[in-house]
Amino acid sequence: MPAAPVGSQGVLYYLLAAIISAPNPLLNHAMRLLVSAALFSLTVLLSACDRNAPAIQADYPLTKLTERVFVVHGPNEIPNKANQGFMNNPAFVLVRNGVVVIDPGSSKQVGDMLLKRIASVTKDPVIAVLNTHIHGDHWLGNDAILRAYPKAVIYAHPKMMEKAVTEGQNWLRLMNQLTDNGIKGTKAVVPNLGVENEETLALGGLHFRIHHTGVAHTDGDIMVEVVEEKVMFMGDNAVVERTARLDDGHFLGNIEACEVALRADVRHFVPGHGKSNGRAVVTAYRDWLKALYGSVKKYYAQGLSDFEMKDKVVAELKPYQQWATFDSEVGKLISLAWLQVEQASF
Repeated sequence: MPAAPVGSQGVLYYLLAAIISAPNPLLNHAMRLLVSAALFSLTVLLSACDRNAPAIQADYPLTKLTERVFVVHGPNEIPNKANQGFMNNPAFVLVRNGVVVIDPGSSKQVGDMLLKRIASVTKDPVIAVLNTHIHGDHWLGNDAILRAYPKAVIYAHPKMMEKAVTEGQNWLRLMNQLTDNGIKGTKAVVPNLGVENEETLALGGLHFRIHHTGVAHTDGDIMVEVVEEKVMFMGDNAVVERTARLDDGHFLGNIEACEVALRADVRHFVPGHGKSNGRAVVTAYRDWLKALYGSVKKYYAQGLSDFEMKDKVVAELKPYQQWATFDSEVGKLISLAWLQVEQASF
């Protein structure tokens, strides 16, 4: 007889086992064999349900931005079964006797992949993690980091930390839904130390300057400037060739965050999604936000509703129509911009 499962599986297991072993003359040999086979199948099925999702199989290369800064660029997609929810740009910075991670990804599986990439460069431990905002595709990978390095500190803006406590389980459910349980086994590990605008963290001889401009992509975004390396991690305040959702954010606030980043003494910009590059990472996304918001504002002044103006606005956004998620997001973004224009008019 197969080994007994534990937990909730045990109820069904022991019920069937009792049927097999009971001295019931009406239960003939053939029936006992049938129930035994069902018991074995049930054990195998339930054991499979308890397994964690497999490791990330695709070979995502490691990009070296500077002597100390490395990025794994995820596919510019939405979470799905094939990518197991991996879609952001996990990164790490080499400091003296340690490693600082920025946005370790959407799952334990993505975080484990990042740890392998780190191990290919250094044997030093991860001493700190920075989470740029609340969306789970950026921070659920905290789980892998803390399992491997339980002494690591995880930083985020206080508003992100507050939401992570209540929204973590929702993000786990959503990501598992979208990926057919591709992140199973991941736990929501909440950041444990808050950081504010213009705060500078001195970590292993390098300085990590925090930029928070208010409500931008969300109300708890941080952009992380690695001062000595002239690198800015944008979070989703800038993404490349992608129409990022703004359900939790504000057009004008996001535009201001882009302007703040562009005023910094920075050479390399790492977007939340898409390839890292120079200033074009930020200027292109800022210009997209300005184009959409400006078009909606123009037609709002003419008295059009969001539904009535949609085709006109989309036509004016022709340079962006090939961006990832444009078709699925543009309608919602027009409606959101319309509401924000209306609010600004009072």
